[in-house]
Amino acid sequence: MSFRAKTILILIVLSLAPYVITMGILGSAYRTDIEERVRFDMRNQLAITVDRLDQSLRSLQNDLHFIASLDVMNDILTDDLDQRIFNLLLLKKQDLELSGDFYVLDNDARVVASSDIAQLGNLYVGESFDSVPLYSTFDHQQIGLLLVRYEQENLTRLFASSAQLRYELLQSGEQVPAVLQSPDYIVVEQELGQRPEWTVVLAQDTAFALSVLNTLTSVFMIALLIGVILIASLAFVIANYILNPILQLSRTARSITKTQDYSQRVDVERSDEIGQLSIAFNHMIVGMQDMIQRVKNEGENRLKLVQEKNRAEMLQSLSNKLSKYLSPQIYESIFSGEKDVTLSSSRKKLTIFFSDIVNFTGTTDKMESEDLTQLLNQYLKEMTTIALEFGATVDKYIGDAIMIFFGDPQSAGVAEDAQKCVAMASAMQRRVHELHDEWQAAGFTKPFKIRIGIHTGFCTVGNFGTESRMEYTIIGSSVNLASRIESSSLPGHIYMSEDTYLLVKKKFRCLPVATVTPKNLTDPVQLYRVINDEDEKELILLDAEGLSLSLDSKLLSSKSKQQLKDIVQGLDEAE
Repeated sequence: MSFRAKTILILIVLSLAPYVITMGILGSAYRTDIEERVRFDMRNQLAITVDRLDQSLRSLQNDLHFIASLDVMNDILTDDLDQRIFNLLLLKKQDLELSGDFYVLDNDARVVASSDIAQLGNLYVGESFDSVPLYSTFDHQQIGLLLVRYEQENLTRLFASSAQLRYELLQSGEQVPAVLQSPDYIVVEQELGQRPEWTVVLAQDTAFALSVLNTLTSVFMIALLIGVILIASLAFVIANYILNPILQLSRTARSITKTQDYSQRVDVERSDEIGQLSIAFNHMIVGMQDMIQRVKNEGENRLKLVQEKNRAEMLQSLSNKLSKYLSPQIYESIFSGEKDVTLSSSRKKLTIFFSDIVNFTGTTDKMESEDLTQLLNQYLKEMTTIALEFGATVDKYIGDAIMIFFGDPQSAGVAEDAQKCVAMASAMQRRVHELHDEWQAAGFTKPFKIRIGIHTGFCTVGNFGTESRMEYTIIGSSVNLASRIESSSLPGHIYMSEDTYLLVKKKFRCLPVATVTPKNLTDPVQLYRVINDEDEKELILLDAEGLSLSLDSKLLSSKSKQQLKDIVQGLDEAE
């Protein structure tokens, strides 16, 4: 319900309430007065009727005393009543239009005279409405009894009943009929003075009795309706006068909320409190317009800051994700601006490292994919951690193989880069040996062994690919040679080319192991093996005048052993 409708309804209710209450009180008072008047008139009418009945009863009683006083009654003693007494009883019955009969009884209750001739000589049986004793005029002794049988219809025929009025004659103990106890009737009652055991009830139809009131009620309702219309019209006019400025304020506020047009204003046409409210509303809108503009400007500035912050956070998140795919040195050089992400390359002397797991497929062919993934990821993580500790650039993972190089984008010098690479390779071999125990405890019974190949030479390093997809890597014959060296290495060993050996021989003990001619190369390449702590336990090294010997008993074949015996035997024979 709208505010206008509520206000009009409240004004109508407040205006009509006193009017309706007043009219209701007046109507109720008038109804009560009408009912009292009707009851008063009914009591008067009933009193008149009861008086007539009492008069009839008194007249009957007087007639009984008159008949009893006649001298002819002395004939009861002789059982020879005069015919006059019979005629008198008949005439009195006819005169009273009596419903019933007169009886004269002797002391034995035998009927000696009656208006009912058929009862003569019989003993009287029945009730008596009224009776008078008969006395002898000679000695004043009771000689009989004069009584009358009196039916109710003698009284009810005196009732002036009509369609609207209804009389009832009730004896002691009788209840008013149920139909008269309903609200449809107004009832009054009164006892007979001559016969208190009888009560006369007068009932009048309520609708008839209050017909005047019903007419007045119709007039009242019409007046009430006219009053409601007039008061409602007046309330509507007053409500509009009061509400129109307020509703204009409401419409303007809704329009501003909907359109966000704060240039709208309320027309001020009154100087009262509502007019002052309209002026205050206009001032408020002006203030809001200024405030919204300031908030808008501040919001735009905040939005720019948030966008910049979000962009920075996004870039930071993206860079963190990209760092997982790039070597830390390459990542730092790109994001620091030192290198551009363009298709470019350069020639540098690098130390290249290759490693792989010996017989990886055969060792893992019966492993579940989840276990294999966990094992390989752990191995690559451990190796990568070591590589980063030594400042290496991890180029790529090729299955279980790892390609690493030193000297770009950061370099400590060719010799230093080569030494770091060999030190890194030794650390990797030691770490793989340490991991054997962990892997066996986890259920991997076949230990991993890795082989490593190292070569130092000139490579082309840079971004290769297309503008949309490129990779930072190294290419050249030196890369291929490092890969071939790694393929020639034995499990658990580190092989290097002579170029690398010449750079690290002062820091690491190495042994020449073989001379190979890699594919696509014409010149043979001397390979050297890095000697670690375990190797020194197995190696036999002699360096004396005229003798230089290095021997690894684990690698000696039967043919090599026989050749060694022949040499020693030949020396003995030469002596």
